[in-house]
Amino acid sequence: MNPKKIFFIILLIFGLITGVFLVTQTTLFKSRASSTSTHLAVKENSYLFASPIQAQADSLEKIRVTVFLLDSNGLGVSRQEVVLKVPSQIQVEALQSTTDDLGKATFNLSSNFPGKYEISASTPNFSLSQKINLLFL
Repeated sequence: MNPKKIFFIILLIFGLITGVFLVTQTTLFKSRASSTSTHLAVKENSYLFASPIQAQADSLEKIRVTVFLLDSNGLGVSRQEVVLKVPSQIQVEALQSTTDDLGKATFNLSSNFPGKYEISASTPNFSLSQKINLLFL
């Protein structure tokens, strides 16, 4: 076979593989949030977590609580208001109480009162099933 034909075939195969890769990667990195009313957050897929789970009870150290509101496909739901349910001894600083494009809302919590506290979250449509326990020392 002619070396020019072999080179052309290899170049064509490389181009096809590169094209498929680029199309696939573009699809994978699209925004995961929904900004339309057809996607609603569901209680079963939404969750919250804290980091760290303990801090000093001096109102200086903070615990970051993050809430993710996800639809039935596990994709983030944006522009949803999130409210944390906390005991009165906990101070809440809402860094972002409305979910962003990934369905994330973020809060900082602090306290002057040592103890173990249960934290939960809700939206206007539902309360998340999951609860977290935080410890202030």
